[in-house]
Amino acid sequence: MEKYRQGVSRLEPAIYRIRIQGILDKNWSDYCGGMTIEHEGDQKQSAMSILLGKLSDQSALIGVLNSLHDIGYPILSVEYFEAGNANPASSIERYW
Repeated sequence: MEKYRQGVSRLEPAIYRIRIQGILDKNWSDYCGGMTIEHEGDQKQSAMSILLGKLSDQSALIGVLNSLHDIGYPILSVEYFEAGNANPASSIERYW
């Protein structure tokens, strides 16, 4: 896994995928920068929510992560995808 790429700007919009433990209601999307919220796994034991979307910069990402932490959701992973891409799905497909 590549941890740092030369030329990645903290001040540019980028697409992020955040995985958290538990079921986050989809109504929280507005509080999470407009990211889409999907659910994966067993609803009772190993449930996970996946937030996917474009955030304006890394300070917006930190704001989302802090909000998730403040409401008690353990953060499992954060993934960065191509900056400046208007369509998150097309950016992610290229990485799989």
